[in-house]
Amino acid sequence: MSTVAYDGVASPSALDSKQWLLSQPNGAYTTARTCYSGRRIFEWETHVQRTASSARAMLGEAAGGNAAALLAPASLRPKLDATVAAAVREYRAEHEVDELKVTVLVTWPSEACDGQEVLANDELAEGGGFHVACHVAPLPPLPTPPIRVEVRGSPRANALAKDSSWVSERAPLEELMRASYAPINELLLATEAGDLLEGSQTNFFAIQDGALHTAGEGILEGTVRRLLLEVCEREGIPVVLRPPSLPAAERWSGALISSTSRLLLPIDELYLPADGKPSAQADLKLKFDNGPHSLAARLRDLVRGEVEAHSTEIA
Repeated sequence: MSTVAYDGVASPSALDSKQWLLSQPNGAYTTARTCYSGRRIFEWETHVQRTASSARAMLGEAAGGNAAALLAPASLRPKLDATVAAAVREYRAEHEVDELKVTVLVTWPSEACDGQEVLANDELAEGGGFHVACHVAPLPPLPTPPIRVEVRGSPRANALAKDSSWVSERAPLEELMRASYAPINELLLATEAGDLLEGSQTNFFAIQDGALHTAGEGILEGTVRRLLLEVCEREGIPVVLRPPSLPAAERWSGALISSTSRLLLPIDELYLPADGKPSAQADLKLKFDNGPHSLAARLRDLVRGEVEAHSTEIA
């Protein structure tokens, strides 16, 4: 069971977050997590800014005039705060709460993409053309090792925008992932040259020669990624802002994925399946030792310890 809220009005829902997104109009979305037993949201300010940026990126040049002002983080935040707070309050009133997964969607009339003159009409000038919706459900438990990933698929066309259409676009890849011989936790998107930019729902990192390697552009920069880079700077761990290269993977001593729900997860096994085929045991390319003294395990623990300090109270 979950709870949804539309422009501040909440009600129960039987849909999970993916089903709910697929049932909604296309728009800009973000997925956040709570802490303090559902009373605070991790990196909420960053989620607000990213949602506003995604919406403007999706609208492109059409997001001028009144639309650009309405999609500024300061203008968008009150509607986001009110809708998220309503959904969380409703869920907590009906269910025992540990932590929650919070999915927020901002939509607008499809005609808005046709030109700036439509965006400047009276309805949009009053904010009525943009709608905020929120889905709240229990945060899923962290997956247990071994954490397996596979290399499958190309980078997204517009990596700077968290577009809800990506949920349906990645579905064929996820079907192949589910057909693998063993559970696969994530798929990594690679360029033709073998540069690994990000996962389908995560940021990706490789550890090479004691440094953390991750793409510095052409990706959607997640909140946990941002926290990890802050931790590395504080701890004196070198960071190389270039995408890890699959041809150089034999030099990696570790690899990780990060996302809102999973935080930072060391990867145990990396698979390289054939195009259009599920991963088989023979497709295993790399195995990593993520023991307690490994850099991957250290980074995982450091990030987990910082989550509550980077949270905002729900209004």
